[in-house]
Amino acid sequence: MIRRYALAPIRCLALFGLAVVGACVALLSALVVALVVTYPSAVAATKGLANLGRRLARDWGGVEIVGEYLPGPPAPQPRDDGWYVHDNQLFRSPRVPAFLAKTESLSKDPAIIRDWLWLALTPITGGLAVLLPPGLIAAGVATAAGWISLGPARPALAMPAGLALVLASLAVGPAMLRLHALWSRELLQPAARSWWHASGAGPRIGRWSSATWHGAGLAGLSLGAFGFFVLQVLAIVVSWGGLLPHAATFTRPYLDQYRRRAHTWTGVEFPTPYRPLPEPPERDSDGMYRVGRTLYADRSAAARAQRDWSVLTDAATWRDLLWMGTGPLVSVVGLVPAILVGFGFFGLVWQPLWWAPWAVPLGLATGEWVTPWYVWYGVTYLVPSLSVIPGWASPVVGLAVAALGVLIASPLLRVRVAWDRLLLAPTEAARLAHRVRRLTETRTDAVDAQAAEMRRIERDLHDGAQARLVALGLSLGAIDELMERDPDAARALVAQARANSASALSELRDLVRGIHPPVLAERGLGDAVRAVALDSPLPVDVTVALDDRPDAPVESAAYFAVSEALANAIRHSGAQRVSIDIRYQNGRLTITVTDDGSGGADPTRGSGLRGVARRLGTFDGTLAVHSPHGGPTVITMEIPCALSSPRTSTS
Repeated sequence: MIRRYALAPIRCLALFGLAVVGACVALLSALVVALVVTYPSAVAATKGLANLGRRLARDWGGVEIVGEYLPGPPAPQPRDDGWYVHDNQLFRSPRVPAFLAKTESLSKDPAIIRDWLWLALTPITGGLAVLLPPGLIAAGVATAAGWISLGPARPALAMPAGLALVLASLAVGPAMLRLHALWSRELLQPAARSWWHASGAGPRIGRWSSATWHGAGLAGLSLGAFGFFVLQVLAIVVSWGGLLPHAATFTRPYLDQYRRRAHTWTGVEFPTPYRPLPEPPERDSDGMYRVGRTLYADRSAAARAQRDWSVLTDAATWRDLLWMGTGPLVSVVGLVPAILVGFGFFGLVWQPLWWAPWAVPLGLATGEWVTPWYVWYGVTYLVPSLSVIPGWASPVVGLAVAALGVLIASPLLRVRVAWDRLLLAPTEAARLAHRVRRLTETRTDAVDAQAAEMRRIERDLHDGAQARLVALGLSLGAIDELMERDPDAARALVAQARANSASALSELRDLVRGIHPPVLAERGLGDAVRAVALDSPLPVDVTVALDDRPDAPVESAAYFAVSEALANAIRHSGAQRVSIDIRYQNGRLTITVTDDGSGGADPTRGSGLRGVARRLGTFDGTLAVHSPHGGPTVITMEIPCALSSPRTSTS
């Protein structure tokens, strides 16, 4: 017991030191958020300090803190052609996709966000609590030594007052350790166990904080795009624009990556705006290939010229150029919140470190506070009036500056996204071109799928029901011959013919059910999906919100898409429960299939989901798969349609 109280101030001092180091790591990790290469290292440092804090909270404060991190992504697997895929991009080596998958997994882990917030906020919250015991000891020593004046009675009261402060430090030390551990648990434990997340404050602060660093990340990417702008300008100047299409082949993948990152961080869709490249020209009657007003004898040269002309006349090429040229100016919008937060934490954390003596400033007796020039130099150089801020007010001003940066992050991020959508989103002409191309592809897929379905039906009829009906006819002929001379054998053949007819009928019913289930035709999509759910070996919750019925082709496509998604969940996910939600809103039939399995579903590596996407694409529908490793898997299917027929379901 005595050892516990005696070591408490030393442990409090160690925890405050950990808080200061953690704040520095949090600040550095925030500054390098746009440097993707250093991001995993920053996360590793943040995670290591947070785990150390959990152990100290358990050993010194008696509070157990659970850390639930998402499992890391599996190693990338090669495709059939030997390439590795990540986010629709192909790579020859697995190193880059493995690094990108790890970075993406870390950025989506809520435990990492909680670790960062704990490191950033502890110096001004739990850190102040553990600073009290060593501060009382420092004050007691200063009082006993006569450094702090107690008035005319100082010689008589100095030693007792100093001893009282030291004893008070020993008395409150364990309580401060406990308070620091409770604070750490509130921030570091999973959100479901935290009252401040349940109250809504945690998610709100998390969104504000995410907007700060997402804006800084987009600003960093746009600054990188300015280098491509310089490359394209040089290509225009040197070759009078002739090399611009070749330079665009380098810039377009980078800008597509920016669009995907902006969609991930902001939730705003940024479809690819580029016009589809034309097919190579065909040979004319004179044996030449015509591109515009120029004739080419070589088809490959004509194809290159046609491609270059398509890139030059594509409005998206020049819109990209304008966006990249304005990158440094627009990036200020995203960097301002991060800079304010950085300056705020600079004054919030570093200023108290230079109080002399530490934690009990000498100016306490005289009322004079001195702000070192190197602490607030970056701020006072920009705003000279801040040079009069007393040292004790530095943490308050730092907190206010950091809070201002976090509060303005979301509005500024919306401004940034509005500018990006203005130049990086496709124009109406580009949308129409992509729609025509998609409809052409889906029409081809529909024709191929219909032909394959017809071949399957013919094969099933030939190998199944047709063979049984032929056998039934032969049996009836044999029965006719045996009826009078061998009645027992005739009766045996009758029983066999009856069994063959029953088998043929069953196969015909299965075939019809595979083409269009009777329950779907009679009772609609909702009851048909409920029937499939009842036959599932897993518990399946089905929610249907349809006032009317869509057209029969749409109903059939939706039914088979749900059946395929449910079959995938049963066979591959290891799920314990599946939920299916079907509703109609905003002119679209939306179906969501969610399972609590292990995740990792990838439409690019399985024929089932690709088949669902092709089936939905016939009706201009879309398939979206969100399946992080560790689950859950959410498959969202949307089909634009109209509801026309009255609902027939009884439930």
